[in-house]
Amino acid sequence: MGVLSLVIQNIQAQYINRNILIASGLAQEGLELVRNIRDLNWLTPGNAWDKDLAPVSGQHKFVIDYRGRSSLADIAGIDAIAAILNIDNSSGFYWHGAGTDSMFKRMLTVEKITIAGAEYLLDVKCTIRWRDGAENHDYTAETYLYNWR
Repeated sequence: MGVLSLVIQNIQAQYINRNILIASGLAQEGLELVRNIRDLNWLTPGNAWDKDLAPVSGQHKFVIDYRGRSSLADIAGIDAIAAILNIDNSSGFYWHGAGTDSMFKRMLTVEKITIAGAEYLLDVKCTIRWRDGAENHDYTAETYLYNWR
């Protein structure tokens, strides 16, 4: 009985670790996509560096995926339907378009940081949520984007 219990625990740990690894990749991808928007703003004459990213006040919550499909308008939160990631049937990648349902949701949160009246910093967080049985799991990655150019 003890050996069987150990085998079951090992299988459960592998399953949990697999989902954490997927979540960490999805979170990093989200941060890189936001960084890409900032970089494209720099390359577009007349655009503010934080165009479409910085909130008017408080936090800006939105979704984005690798194909550029995004809802830069605020979403209610991580449990919004727009936050659900599907698996693209042709590529196997996660995105917010049509495809096979996945257990993962992704939401980006951007907050403008003002120091001494200067707005030169964005605090960007990407939260991935997935459900395992009756329990929700969250994985959050965070970075700071500067207007250093």
